[in-house]
Amino acid sequence: MPLPHTPHVSGIIREYASACHHCGDIERQPRFTAIRQPLNTIQPSANKEVFEAYFDYLCWLATNLPNLTERQDFANRAVVALAFFSENAQLDETLVQDIQSYQDHLAETVEMINTAMSEKAESAQKKEDEAYEESFNQAVKRNGECITSIYKCKDMLQRASSQEQFDKHLKEIGLSDSTINKEILTEEQATSYEELTKALTELISVKMREFEFAKNVEYNKKAAEAFNRAFGQFREDEGKYKNQTQLYALASNTLFAFDASRLFNETLIFYNHVYSYIFSKLDDDGKFALTRYSIECERKLR
Repeated sequence: MPLPHTPHVSGIIREYASACHHCGDIERQPRFTAIRQPLNTIQPSANKEVFEAYFDYLCWLATNLPNLTERQDFANRAVVALAFFSENAQLDETLVQDIQSYQDHLAETVEMINTAMSEKAESAQKKEDEAYEESFNQAVKRNGECITSIYKCKDMLQRASSQEQFDKHLKEIGLSDSTINKEILTEEQATSYEELTKALTELISVKMREFEFAKNVEYNKKAAEAFNRAFGQFREDEGKYKNQTQLYALASNTLFAFDASRLFNETLIFYNHVYSYIFSKLDDDGKFALTRYSIECERKLR
């Protein structure tokens, strides 16, 4: 089986040969001459000298290369070479013992590679777990910050004195709420969030009623002022309003300019008083005209 040729392998082999030379390993040194050709052209051999040189190279590369995948590849090739040699060599007792020694050495090499790969995988998994834990903790922290922010906005919502302030703080609450990862809330956060949601629902309902009541108060003030203005103007010159054009101008901008469904009882009582007074002073044509105006006039909504 041909070996892959990588740019750094030949350099490692030269380094290995040089190390053997400097260490005076005379017995191993001749084996290098058996595989001077490029590694990717070498085939498994039944020749013991060639096999040992080839096997030594493969085991050394499987032990010393920096890349674990390449080391495993060379170990696999050593397994193939040993299997080929064992099946094709002329066996005797000595060679059988040598083959057992090769197998033991290769088993140690493979075990070392497996251990290194396992440690690398564990290290990678540990880093991944640590990264996930850090990301999770950051998300939990952000959840806590968002809940705190909503609590602060709730207090400002409580103190809002205008619809504009109310809408502003309500929008801020919505933004913070959309940021919360509700799937990873801690038990404490989940309890706080549930209580906060309930409190906000009640508060929003109360504040909406307050603002609606405040708008109605202003609406009724304007209505009462308009009714009083109509009463005063009519009393100043009752004869003027026998003219239906003048009567329409007066009634359309005062008496009939407001929606009765939004008027308080007190405002309606005053309206009835003014209307009755004006109605009583008009002739039959004037009474009919005033009634028609009350139907036709457009009411102010605000």
